[in-house]
Amino acid sequence: MVLSFSLIHPSRSRPEKAREIYNYWMSKASGENKIEHILSLDFSDPLNEHYGMVDGKYIPFGDNSKSIIDHNSCVVEATNQAAKMATGDVLIYLSDDFKCPDNWDRLIAERMLIGHPTLLKVNDCLQQFEVAVLTIPIMNRSLYEKLGYFWHPSYRSMFVDEDLYWTCKNNIWMVSAPELQFPHEHCSIGKAERDETYIRSEANWDHGKAIFAERKALNFPLK
Repeated sequence: MVLSFSLIHPSRSRPEKAREIYNYWMSKASGENKIEHILSLDFSDPLNEHYGMVDGKYIPFGDNSKSIIDHNSCVVEATNQAAKMATGDVLIYLSDDFKCPDNWDRLIAERMLIGHPTLLKVNDCLQQFEVAVLTIPIMNRSLYEKLGYFWHPSYRSMFVDEDLYWTCKNNIWMVSAPELQFPHEHCSIGKAERDETYIRSEANWDHGKAIFAERKALNFPLK
């Protein structure tokens, strides 16, 4: 099945890592499917010029890459803003520490349901798959349109993946694909590498935990 893919890539103060991960994913694609890359940045990031932003103009990572710059207060906002620009049949959340297998687009196309809201649960090679929450969400357009967002907008960062997991599991929108390995190199980051962006996200732990508890009590409503 030939599909189009949107790589939703929020990034902040990590221009070299962002470009490296873009090049890596593109080098691993099969070449059979259309792929667009949407880099989501924030006006307040002092390193925007290193992503290619000069005088409000963007020098893209590649012919298929474009950017959106907004007043994002958190990664959830940055992701949702980018998702609004996406045109693909499949939307993939791309972070600076996510890797992929060879021919990742073909492998996803073989497992993704089209026309029915679907979240593909892949193996991040970090958690025990049976009890893992979603670190690398891959959703089809039907699910995105059903939800009206990629990440639930009540969150800032932490626990938003658990929310998406349980929302889709409760509604039988999840397809498990443990054989598809998309390594999350989160644990390879040492304390010395926990930069300002990483710390900024972790600071929202208590906020996310409280929102998750509230929504769990309501059985994760869509809105």
